[in-house]
Amino acid sequence: MTTLEKTHLTATEMGKLWATHVSNTMATCVISHFLKHVDDPEIKKIVEYASGLCGEIIQDIETIFQQADFPIPVGFTDQDVNLEAPRLFEDEFYLHYLQYSGKAGMSIYSVAVPLVTRKDIRDFFIRRLYDTAKLAAMVNDALIQKGALMNAPVIQPPTGVHFVEN
Repeated sequence: MTTLEKTHLTATEMGKLWATHVSNTMATCVISHFLKHVDDPEIKKIVEYASGLCGEIIQDIETIFQQADFPIPVGFTDQDVNLEAPRLFEDEFYLHYLQYSGKAGMSIYSVAVPLVTRKDIRDFFIRRLYDTAKLAAMVNDALIQKGALMNAPVIQPPTGVHFVEN
């Protein structure tokens, strides 16, 4: 990789990295509150995994930005969450939150992969897509185990292929 490729970011790379950084700093705040209140040990393990994943993503992006002389976005900080605030939700809600935020993350990452031209940044998004898919699988497995995953309805398959004739 040339020096120019290593230091300059395209507009798409800037935007996708910035959005990923800000969303993961927000998730870190939310998840830190969850960790303060979670009781179920299985759910806690998943929430801890999600917290670690957010931290890794933030650190990776900050490293990329530093190398490119790009200002580190402020994002959300410890000042944006009150860890002493009372618990608002049952533990199961934490899984639903992670399920939704995981879908949002995978959407950003999967869109970024074909748009990003720098190999190191593309590899970053591919790796984070995989890690977030792993989190989604963990969340779904826990929701199934707890009887809390709502599946789509089952319908009868068609009896054959039919064409409109008029």
